[in-house]
Amino acid sequence: MAPSDTHYQDMHFSSLPDPFVMSINNCFAWAHLQTALLDLECLRTVIAHDKEKEISADWLHQDEQKRLQSLHHEKRHLEWLGGRICAKQAAMQYLDDRYGKQTLPATKRISQLQIITATSGRPSLEYTALPADQGLPHISISHSRGYALAVAASSPCGVDIQAVSETLIRVKERFCTGVEEKILGQGLHSFDKLPPPQHLALLWAAKEAVKKGALFDHMPGFLDLVLTHIEQIPQAVSPTTDTLAACLFTLDYHGGHQESCASHCQFQVVVGLHQGYGIGLCIIPPQPSPGINYA
Repeated sequence: MAPSDTHYQDMHFSSLPDPFVMSINNCFAWAHLQTALLDLECLRTVIAHDKEKEISADWLHQDEQKRLQSLHHEKRHLEWLGGRICAKQAAMQYLDDRYGKQTLPATKRISQLQIITATSGRPSLEYTALPADQGLPHISISHSRGYALAVAASSPCGVDIQAVSETLIRVKERFCTGVEEKILGQGLHSFDKLPPPQHLALLWAAKEAVKKGALFDHMPGFLDLVLTHIEQIPQAVSPTTDTLAACLFTLDYHGGHQESCASHCQFQVVVGLHQGYGIGLCIIPPQPSPGINYA
């Protein structure tokens, strides 16, 4: 799960907390996955040193390079580039881990790897140079303020990173019910350093991760996904900061038919806090469920 020892062209990826990584590996032991986290301020600094063309040539497919140049808003430009760099880093780590190192140079392989976006907004990979006996991973991308985050996995996946903000309190009725707020308070009570904005950042990230990971027939609203349980993960507290590194949220998908919602409508999300951000990661089991498309 850690970034590769080879950092391509000045890209220095951050590391998620070890307890968070271990929790992901334990909770989704049946899946192959890799993550990548990038500090967008570091990327901004690299770009400021007139290296954007070099970065684009190394990391982006020619069609992606054209798309990047069409994004004139600085924030959108930076987030879009950072998100794709993260997704490609995670994807290349995934391919190398599953199939071994390839003969082509890493930068050439990365520029041949293209991320396309469906009309639903869901990203996927295309890679014409991939051998026929190898399969591309599913991917998910997120960004918030200073970070971009991506996951590549053998099953449909969703990841979200959400900055802790007082704004979450002002808009909590849009995504958090009174019952869920109680569950957050009770389930996270042992972490007495967590104020409400951090609780809400975790819930937001968890719900977004599920929405991204499961391709619903009809995209659910935040309140269609309901937090029902929080499970503490042993040894998932950062020993250096004494703060929550990871726990497991269970979400039910009600989708307007709560009576018929059985256990197969439940999703598990590993959530955690890192550098003032809530992070949620969900890997969808490869099995069918009514109303949800796992293809």
